[in-house]
Amino acid sequence: MNKKLRVILVITLIAGLTLSACQRSASKAPVSTATAVGELPFPLPSTDGMKAMMSGTQTAIAAAASLPGLGNTQVPAADATLPPLVLPTVTQPPVVPTVAPTFALVATATPGLPTTYTLHQGEWPFCIARRYNIDPSALLDANALDADSKPAEGTQLKIPQGAGKWPAGERALVTHPAIYTVQPGDTIYSIACDYGDVDPNGIIAANSLTSPYTLNLGQSLQIP
Repeated sequence: MNKKLRVILVITLIAGLTLSACQRSASKAPVSTATAVGELPFPLPSTDGMKAMMSGTQTAIAAAASLPGLGNTQVPAADATLPPLVLPTVTQPPVVPTVAPTFALVATATPGLPTTYTLHQGEWPFCIARRYNIDPSALLDANALDADSKPAEGTQLKIPQGAGKWPAGERALVTHPAIYTVQPGDTIYSIACDYGDVDPNGIIAANSLTSPYTLNLGQSLQIP
């Protein structure tokens, strides 16, 4: 609401209150009467009072218009010269799918000392004792074997954990690293036993072999 309208409303209110006071008698107290159904809950001035109030309102409006600074009051229009508001465009970076790296599983030499070992073709207890650097007598005793025993392929040997070291000099039977040419009847495990202290998993890893580790006659193998 601007200043001009506020002044008009104040003057109108004052005029109405003045006229209403003039219509009442100063010597009589107002008598309250019940309001009939359909009537307004407040008294209305008489016809003469309404004419006087309208005349007073018109006079108040004319007086307000003559006040300095109010007659020409205008609401400023919107500035049409301002440029339109442009929101910046947000560009999302492209989503690059993540590719999980793949790793090839390569057999390595058996770490530590296992608690059991299953014999493969071409292996025997003394070969296992050399490979794991344990006393062969302790290995034979742990499995109720003797020096003449020839356990079959697939036999599971118990590996004693508190046994002494290999007692009979060097564990290696043949110097290595070397290149070995596959002979008839050879397996990865029999070749490892020929070298004494070589783990068959080491031969598999050095030559990138895959199961079932089939060898070809005349094939050259690196012995680590």
